[in-house]
Amino acid sequence: MAYVDYQYYSDVYKGSLDEATALKLLEEASDEVDKLTYGRIRKKGFDNLTEYQQEMIKKAVCYQADFINKYGEYLNMPIEGYSAGGISLSFSKDNQGAGGIIADKKTLDYLSQTGLTVRRL
Repeated sequence: MAYVDYQYYSDVYKGSLDEATALKLLEEASDEVDKLTYGRIRKKGFDNLTEYQQEMIKKAVCYQADFINKYGEYLNMPIEGYSAGGISLSFSKDNQGAGGIIADKKTLDYLSQTGLTVRRL
């Protein structure tokens, strides 16, 4: 279950993905957000979180969906970087969250504001 529907993605977040692509990636991004929050959202129930936490999670999911769309083919590579001629791509460890999930920096920032990413909870 995605934490964000297409209406929120397009009307509030102002995302640019078409509906079919967005729905697929919002579902994938929601799964990654679950991993980044150690499954606490599903455990507590999204509707049981504060409005502030829900809003931060929705923003995080949207940013992560766009990040997956942009870098998806590179995220699942079994290597840390890629180089071809004069072009090089590598992912910073700053963009890595729980479970080795590589995420948009804004995704991680929004989730950190929810209090659900702290390991000691």
